[in-house]
Amino acid sequence: MAEARSRAAERARRQGARMHLMLWVVMVLTIASVLQSRPHPGVTGERLVISLALAGCVLSLTIAALARDTAKSEAATAALSLVLGVSGNTLAFLQSASMAVVPVSTAVALVFARLRPRLAVLLAAPQTVAIAAITAYVSPSRNAFQVAVACALLCVVLGAVYVFARQARLRHDHTELLLAELEDSREAQARAAAVAERTRIARELHDILAQSLSALAVQLEGARKLAERDQVASALHQLIVRSGELTREGLSDARRAVAALRGDDIPMADQLTTLVGRCRRDLALPITLSVAGQPRTLAPETNLALYRGAQEALTNIARYAAGSPTAVVLHYTPQATVLTISDQGRAARTDNDGAGTNGAVTPVEAWTGSGNGLRGMRERIEQVGGVTHAGPAGQGWIVEMEIPA
Repeated sequence: MAEARSRAAERARRQGARMHLMLWVVMVLTIASVLQSRPHPGVTGERLVISLALAGCVLSLTIAALARDTAKSEAATAALSLVLGVSGNTLAFLQSASMAVVPVSTAVALVFARLRPRLAVLLAAPQTVAIAAITAYVSPSRNAFQVAVACALLCVVLGAVYVFARQARLRHDHTELLLAELEDSREAQARAAAVAERTRIARELHDILAQSLSALAVQLEGARKLAERDQVASALHQLIVRSGELTREGLSDARRAVAALRGDDIPMADQLTTLVGRCRRDLALPITLSVAGQPRTLAPETNLALYRGAQEALTNIARYAAGSPTAVVLHYTPQATVLTISDQGRAARTDNDGAGTNGAVTPVEAWTGSGNGLRGMRERIEQVGGVTHAGPAGQGWIVEMEIPA
């Protein structure tokens, strides 16, 4: 609808620009005709009246061409057309050889171009009758009727042309607005259907995955208690405890995915705080988290894409640069939301099989891998309209995810 209204305003502007060009042309023709006809403009008697009538034509035409606000005011348009019409009829009466019908017919065209049809008829009819009567009176008797009819027809034709042009533009605008409204309605229906489908998927995901993980967590908790009671091996006990923790984390991730599908608002900073705390505990990564700028509410799918991207980046750091100081920066700018994850790399290590030069594997080589993690991260961010940049930074690696505001 906004685009349709913008196009309608542009069409109105173009039509107004053509009208303004015509007004300037009429002003030049009127001045040239009056100056070449007799009696010439002057400062006394009849010549003074001609000078005032010419000034009325020039002033009204100039205001109508320059002042854009007059096109929106019926009173201003009516006043300008009356001044122009009266001035033109005065010139026609005093200078029979001038082209006084031009400003009068322009006044008629002006009211039909800018006013309601009924009001335009009330203003244009007297001026048309007046120019026809004056022309018939001052013209030679043998062709007075023909000249009067020609003047009246010129006014009528110009008025009709601008009536049809204005109505055609308004009908075009109305039709385009209706089509835009229909398109917006269809898009709204599509969004509603998408929301309904996402809600259904969220419900199914919750009923199947979340409940299964909850049951598994309960079973593992029971196994942990049995292991403590029976005093099983320490390694087995730790494995059971860690399995329970992973199950609870998976349940938390499932609930987060369900919340994103349902459209629930979970602040990005809170999610990153939880993720960073988990990575400090489980992956032994020295991570710092900072938030800059004015936080804003992001779409659920955007939150999920950033969270999954951060999760992937931190997992890769734990694999290929374990123990490296890591910085997670969430930066809100007026134009975008930027999440940056960077590490400082780690010293070269020796593989068991002695591969590489002295068995050294750099972070860049390690990160190259199959590229599936980075590819999935990039696809997630692109689906929400963002971009991903990943590459070496000094001895380490940096991943930047940017989503426009």
